Amino acid sequence: MEVVFKRVETPAEIETVARIAEPIWHETYDGITGPAATRYMVEQFQSVPAIRRQLDAEGYVYYLMLCGGEAAGFVGLVPHKEGKMFLSKLYVSKAHRGEGLPRAVFDFVAERCRAEGLDRIYLTVNKRNTHAIEVYRHFGFYEIDAVVTDIGCGYVMDDYILQKDV
Repeated sequence: MEVVFKRVETPAEIETVARIAEPIWHETYDGITGPAATRYMVEQFQSVPAIRRQLDAEGYVYYLMLCGGEAAGFVGLVPHKEGKMFLSKLYVSKAHRGEGLPRAVFDFVAERCRAEGLDRIYLTVNKRNTHAIEVYRHFGFYEIDAVVTDIGCGYVMDDYILQKDV
């Protein structure tokens, strides 16, 4: 299936990302951090105001993944963060899992790296998100560090930092 990456620019596209994000985050994180922490993280990182802030003030670029014209997930990138491409968000809706989208995403992000003159992609992943860690390792990411980040209201993100050379 062909995957098209559409840069998120309009209010409707931002709302689509937020709409897709919420159930994915709850599926992914409720069992890891608990529903209250997930609700807090969605509000802080994947709500319409949070996405607008990221686009307007934090250097983010979002892309919707379109399969057959349908939004199947999204990617959030921050080019030139620490001299690398930061893959901040990679989420695929439940209905589109198992369709090979990670390969398309990593090829797309590598292409964006080359266009930006960058030779590495890095990301953070929750230490207990074992499925995502397996996927990243399968596609050549390796651990370079670990970090615990206070995100407010008594919540922390306990993550590995993974990197891939492109």
